[in-house]
Amino acid sequence: MLHSLLTTTTTATSTANNPSASMTSAGKRPVDLSPTDGSDPVKPQYESDSDATGLRLLGLLLQCAECVAVDNLDDAGQLLPEIAELSSPFGSSAQRVGAYFADALSARVISSYLGTYSPLTPLSKSHHQKLLNALQIYNSITPLIKFSHFTANQAIQQAVDGADHVHVIDLDIMQGLQWPGLFHILASKSRKLKSFRITGLGSSAELLSSTGQRLAEFASALSIPFQFQPLEGKIGNVTDLNQLDIKMGETVIVHWMHHCLYDVTGSDLGALRLFTLIRPKLITIVEQDLSHGGSFLGRFVEALHYYSALFDALGDGLGAESVERHTVEQQLLGCEIRNIVAVGGRNGRRVHSGGGEWVLEAGVEGFVVAHRLGLAADGLAALGVRCNVTMKWSPILGS
Repeated sequence: MLHSLLTTTTTATSTANNPSASMTSAGKRPVDLSPTDGSDPVKPQYESDSDATGLRLLGLLLQCAECVAVDNLDDAGQLLPEIAELSSPFGSSAQRVGAYFADALSARVISSYLGTYSPLTPLSKSHHQKLLNALQIYNSITPLIKFSHFTANQAIQQAVDGADHVHVIDLDIMQGLQWPGLFHILASKSRKLKSFRITGLGSSAELLSSTGQRLAEFASALSIPFQFQPLEGKIGNVTDLNQLDIKMGETVIVHWMHHCLYDVTGSDLGALRLFTLIRPKLITIVEQDLSHGGSFLGRFVEALHYYSALFDALGDGLGAESVERHTVEQQLLGCEIRNIVAVGGRNGRRVHSGGGEWVLEAGVEGFVVAHRLGLAADGLAALGVRCNVTMKWSPILGS
């Protein structure tokens, strides 16, 4: 597997170029290169040329990232042609992940030369629709999103147990794929809700309308008294609390499907201040187990590990000619990789906070961490995806 070719430190580049002690071949046991009889070290034998190519490619990516991290842009630029030659979005796992990281590094080098570091830009309507289609395919071919939806829904169900009126504020509802599962859970309970409302935020009024209609039809089939309130925009830019139409006696839940595709919240500070006013009983954050802060090089190495595992999994599960796999990798994962690597300032600071940063900030604003729920299945946990973080309002901190 491609993921096994990576080391866990930023010294992986020198290890790949000068293997003096041990090296892991793709999907095989670590190969001990240390001599046992006092003779000179022997050169490793690879199972295939693709293993050697993968190691070379990953080594070049890490070398290039190290150059970018210290503003050695000339050397970084000289490495990019060879990286491009070895990589391909239609090749092996190593070649595919290399292609998207190469594209992101190239964009980063150009922006560093120009001294302009773009924030996450809004998506066009057509691009947003392609992304949603890719997300729907991703949901159908892997269990990761389904599992995160399930664990978040379980946390919400526990939080609203015994409530009569529930109001969920979804910060980025997209197609609302998560909520039919919660409808089924609520419909199975002996104590029925008197009202269940979702305020769905998003960038497209048209998409919000179609999402609301689908959810209303699904809820009606399960006899759930449901209302949908679309709100075009970002939660951090909401200045009037009345826009959320929170009613007396409602149990309020805030949900955020965090990703690196585009800015969801707007002003993080504005969003947190708004939450202190509405005092939700619970905030659920579904997020990747991926750092969004720290140094550029540390972020790069962690992202390379993370996406290598995902590309390996997709490569193992789908054939080389799979259109679905290519769509997901190009429209979804490639977009995330570019935003992680190419977006941000010279000091390495990300332009939007991840769920982990929100936990720290929310502690100051009157919330405490209630639970951290991870993936239960070992096979999924190996991919490094943390399902959610739940936070509850603390009257002691927030009073």
